[in-house]
Amino acid sequence: MHKIALIRALVATACALPILAAGCKDEPIPLFDEEGTWVLSLFALEDGDPIGGFGSSLRQDKYMIFYDKDAKIVATAACNDSMGEQGLKTSQCDLPKEQGGYYCRCFNYEFDETLMTWTEFVPKGQPTPPAPSEEDVMNGVVPPDAGVRIALEEYSPDTYNDTYRYTPLPFGVFDSNGTTSQFIFQARSVASFDVTGCREVCGIGAEAEM
Repeated sequence: MHKIALIRALVATACALPILAAGCKDEPIPLFDEEGTWVLSLFALEDGDPIGGFGSSLRQDKYMIFYDKDAKIVATAACNDSMGEQGLKTSQCDLPKEQGGYYCRCFNYEFDETLMTWTEFVPKGQPTPPAPSEEDVMNGVVPPDAGVRIALEEYSPDTYNDTYRYTPLPFGVFDSNGTTSQFIFQARSVASFDVTGCREVCGIGAEAEM
């Protein structure tokens, strides 16, 4: 059992005891400890699509997010290629970090039990990401800088450890449609994110302090 899930279970058990219930407060406990690096492993971009993979090993472990809990900032990193592609099913991921190998986006976030809210900010000197069209907004897409609510749930815990489903991500992040896209992330070592350079771009973590 994940340590956060264990804490939730222990708190629920303690608060069920009459002698302790009076001291319990309704303080939300996040579904998991988000700190560090998470790698995209599976996804379904459109409503009705089955959960699946990248279709090429070139793109595996090349789409990541990194949380800094103290700063309440999450950075996303999508691999670029020499043709300017960043798509989950199209990028060749053939550029090194020094040549802009990753496209970074930065968000402030809040985490309340099984819900997150990501609000995009654009660091100085970085390009503004494409915004959803008026038609997209009419169809329910929330602009990323307006605060996007993300539903979270543990994914197939009998098969995977530290693996969670996000529905959706903000519009355009990892090809998200901003409404129904689903993304499955697995925990990785903090150092896995270093190759992206996106912590430095978003002003968080060890890279930003160098």
